[in-house]
Amino acid sequence: MEKIKVYLLRVMFFGIFLSLIPQGATLVGAAKVDCSRVSNTTTDLPRTASIGTNPAGTGAHSIAASLAAVASKATSIAAKVQPYNGPNAWMPLLQNGELEFGIMNILDAHMAQTGTGNYAKPSPGVRVVSGGVFPFTIGLLVRDKSDIKDLRDIKGKRLAWDYGGHAINMTWQLAMMEAVGVKPSDVIQVRVSNLNDGVRGVPEGKIDVAMTGIGIGVVEEANAMEPIRFPSMPNTDAAKALLARYGASIVRSDTATGIKGDTYVVGYPLHLVSSITVNERTIYTLVKAWWDNMGDLQTKHPLLKRWTKETQAITNFTVPYHPGAVKFYKEVGIWSEAHEARLKQICQ
Repeated sequence: MEKIKVYLLRVMFFGIFLSLIPQGATLVGAAKVDCSRVSNTTTDLPRTASIGTNPAGTGAHSIAASLAAVASKATSIAAKVQPYNGPNAWMPLLQNGELEFGIMNILDAHMAQTGTGNYAKPSPGVRVVSGGVFPFTIGLLVRDKSDIKDLRDIKGKRLAWDYGGHAINMTWQLAMMEAVGVKPSDVIQVRVSNLNDGVRGVPEGKIDVAMTGIGIGVVEEANAMEPIRFPSMPNTDAAKALLARYGASIVRSDTATGIKGDTYVVGYPLHLVSSITVNERTIYTLVKAWWDNMGDLQTKHPLLKRWTKETQAITNFTVPYHPGAVKFYKEVGIWSEAHEARLKQICQ
């Protein structure tokens, strides 16, 4: 209980800080961003490379598995997936050079790099490799037969809570709750260790509501146990402004398990990140392989249909891109003056 109180205070203060940022703005200026040069100046390619992810069944794990398969086939680097409860668990390994890559969302990347929000200690070496999947969508999951028709109906219900090594789930959940006018004290908090446990708890009848990605394996698993659905987020200016402070937006969901009719959900970029301990040649080689084999990559999982050439170099990044990635994106003509201006803006 004490751990949860400390966590909620940390998120609350981060949320208060975010509320001071102009509506519609991103996280630039929220904390000092480290823009140091790559510390690994070698030109050797590693024999292996690991990608840190969430547990099997999540979107991050599926994306990483697909990236690893293409990288291993198209280059001399044997890439593999390394699952953890979430980025909070694998971030120290990325910072120390024990892990080469990781899958995480735009807000988590900024908090990890700057040591804010869910991260008590900064990991200044984090760098974006790819803007990644956009939009990666999330929502609040309930049983289809639940009497929760509007998300304001979650008051008094049992919500998955804490999420252990993947603390960003709580940040997104609290943001969605705020958008529908529900406070933490309005719900019954049921602690879970990770996203999968929360999702499975819904069809098992242990939990009424859980935050999750849409179109991922564990949702399909839950729906096979008992039909589920995602109540719609409010598509209002107020909700849009609130989510924009977290680097996210309100979007209409594509057809997916649990989506009943027109349903609005939360969308944001899901990055591939690395660190300054990985040399430029390695990043360049892998980014080029994924770019050249994008058609193959997009057939491996439905989420990767949103891994397009247009989403690889985004202009609202909040953590610097790795120089190895920038070199390639310049060569193919998608790194522009707008990207350079953004880099200068966040590196002030």
